[in-house]
Amino acid sequence: MKVSIFQPTYLSWIGFYKAIEWADTFVFLDDVQFENHSWQIRNRIKTAEGELMLSVPIVRNFPQDINQVKINYTTNWVKKHLKSIELNYSKAPYSREFFLLLKSIYQAQPEKLVALNVNLIKGICNFLGIKTDFRCSSKLGVGNLDKNEKLVAILKKLSADHFLYAEGAWGYMEKEINLYYDNNIQLTPLTFVHPVYTQLNGTFIPYLSIIDMIFNCGKDKTVAILKNIQL
Repeated sequence: MKVSIFQPTYLSWIGFYKAIEWADTFVFLDDVQFENHSWQIRNRIKTAEGELMLSVPIVRNFPQDINQVKINYTTNWVKKHLKSIELNYSKAPYSREFFLLLKSIYQAQPEKLVALNVNLIKGICNFLGIKTDFRCSSKLGVGNLDKNEKLVAILKKLSADHFLYAEGAWGYMEKEINLYYDNNIQLTPLTFVHPVYTQLNGTFIPYLSIIDMIFNCGKDKTVAILKNIQL
């Protein structure tokens, strides 16, 4: 059983979707502490002037877990984000159908940030035909544990024998690496050479939201690129 565990991020980059495509089960790590200014509330698209960061305003009530964070709708940021996406990708080869999907997800205006992010992720996976099983860590009943103990508990709960982890997690994983080895869990980091594809507006910019790839490449080519990424 191959399992990926990641915090749900906003308009996630292609690496996030590679982690989903790779896994038998993908776990949204939603019951750990929210970090302000993280990728959970922001990501980048491409414009004629270069990168544009889109950020979701939240109700500030720190400290709190990711699944407790509420979205702030006192400003019409939904309209702003949709306008920015539509304006900058209206001339992309595959704009219409995918934009309508994004619009429907945004206009639902969920109360919680985790709902927005998970709905976007699942909606994009459905659009791409990615059939991975999704779980939320908060629903697995593993309790409030230290970082490594929590990850291992989730993996054991799912009978995992292979774990794909975010490269940044190695800093704390290596300190208790035997927790994973003692449970016969093979480890693979999410590291790869970023693929280059045709973008609008000049010089290629990597590490954008996956929506840039989908608008420029379409569904079939995006799926092919994800499958061809070697970890």
